[in-house]
Amino acid sequence: MATFFALVGLALAGLFCSLLLKQSGLPPLAMLLQLALSVLIIWRLLPLLEEVLQVFRRVADSSGLSSLYLGVLLKIIAVSYVAEFAAGLCKDAGESALAAKLELAAKVVVLLLAVPIVVNILDSVVNILP
Repeated sequence: MATFFALVGLALAGLFCSLLLKQSGLPPLAMLLQLALSVLIIWRLLPLLEEVLQVFRRVADSSGLSSLYLGVLLKIIAVSYVAEFAAGLCKDAGESALAAKLELAAKVVVLLLAVPIVVNILDSVVNILP
């Protein structure tokens, strides 16, 4: 929880500095600052994400859930977060059309990642039917 509030403080301080840079006529520096802060925030979140992964692994191991399902779920979450992050950066840079294309690409990748699960479900349904 403390890490979250530290990151919020960092983001707000970075926002203030970025706004000052933009008003001073230095938008490229403001964009670089935003990018650097974004990378720093993600970097600080990696240990927390590792804890989440460990919890998912424990739950999967204790429930007997196939590693296929866990792997697909984690990949889908990763694609979603990365796409949201990249699309946000594009929107901040004024490239909303590019952001929309990234979001579409992420949806297609999520569908592609879900194919093995859908195939397993369909196989199970076919095996149940007489």
